[in-house]
Formats: sequence, C-alpha cells, structure tokens
Amino acid sequence: MDFRTMQLTKLFTKHPELFLREGARRNLSDFVYIMRPNYQFTEFHKAYIKILDKFAKGEIKNLIVQAPPQNGKSELSSRLLPSFMLGLNPDVKIAICSYAATIAKDFNRDCQRIIDNSEYYPIFPDTRLNGSNVVTVANNYLRNSDVFEIVDHLGSLRVVGRGGSLTSKTVDVMIFDDLYKDAQEANSPVVRATAWDWYTKVARSRLHNDSQQLIVFTRWHSEDII
Repeated sequence: MDFRTMQLTKLFTKHPELFLREGARRNLSDFVYIMRPNYQFTEFHKAYIKILDKFAKGEIKNLIVQAPPQNGKSELSSRLLPSFMLGLNPDVKIAICSYAATIAKDFNRDCQRIIDNSEYYPIFPDTRLNGSNVVTVANNYLRNSDVFEIVDHLGSLRVVGRGGSLTSKTVDVMIFDDLYKDAQEANSPVVRATAWDWYTKVARSRLHNDSQQLIVFTRWHSEDII
C-alpha cells in the first residue's frame, strides 16, 4: 500500500461520510443511497441503476428501458439520474419529456429538491441553483417549473409535455418518460401518429451528433415510439 492510499484509508476511516460522498461522486448507486436512504433495491433496480450509471457517464449513447407501471422507473430515470448527471457535468443541457407538461414539471421540481438537499452540495459543490424563483429576468439564472439553470455554468434542465415546443434549444441529453398516458392513448392511431410526428420534427431536431437519448416507459402497443 503506497503512502497516498494509506493516508486516504486513515481519512476515510476517521470520517466515513467522506468515503460515502466520494462514492456518490463516482457511482449512481452510491448517489441514490445517500439521496434516498430508504430506497428499496430489488434485483431489477440494481440492474437498472447499473445501466443508468453507464448512460450517465456517456458509455451508452442511446438507451431504451421497458418495464411495467409502478416499478420505480421515473424515480431513477427522471429525478435521480438528471440530478446526478448535472453533478458530474454542470454544463450538460438536459430535457425531460413526458405525455403531459404537468408531469414533466413535477420531474423538474423534484430535481430541484434533490439539488437543494443539504446532502447534495458536499457531493457536487459546483452544481447550484438560483436561490430565488426566476422566470424571465435578464442576466439571471432561470429557476421555475419549466427550466432551471446551473449557476456559473452552461448546464440546465428543461421539461416539456408531448407536443410542446423546444424551439432553438440545443439538448445534450433527452429523456423520454411515459410518452403515452395509458393503454388507451397508446392504442389510438391518432395519438401514436401525433407523438411520432412530435418526436421526429420537434424533439429529435434539438439533438446534436453527440447527444444521448433515454426512452423509458411501459409498452402498451407494438407501434409506439420505441
């Protein structure tokens, strides 16, 4: 064991919280453990977190996850994952899309709460939000239910409902979470056609060559966006 390793071992033994935070900076699973100490890790969630961690680090560019309702997909993909990615890179621009703007805005607020959590700052001190609600004030970092921007960085998280506008907004990471409300919507040819038209003409047009896409939802129909 070299001298640096010995010193780190002594430091982490004396201050175990530093060891936990270092793990949370490196791995999504450790981040979830700190931010959600009561989270129940099933075998599905362990596998899910492992693949999302690879996505967060850019090892996977395009990822599709299919799972039944009420399996905790959104908690990881649309709340904890974006918060973790903004910690890893405060300059990344993320967009979350869902079947309704109200659902997407809930994801926005939940991500804000995670970043505001007192446990978050010691892990990712460079990722901070404006302390006040800011809607359209010029020369200020936005923070509202549609978008928030990382203070002193280029990163942001923007949310939109299916059919909403993303005009002139370049996106590095696009997360599609439940683009159909239920089986009834997914079984509607009109809804499916409208969703595909929006995905190809609006959402996908905001991506660049190095952008990542995560599509996660329950499959109700074989001709859905997946």
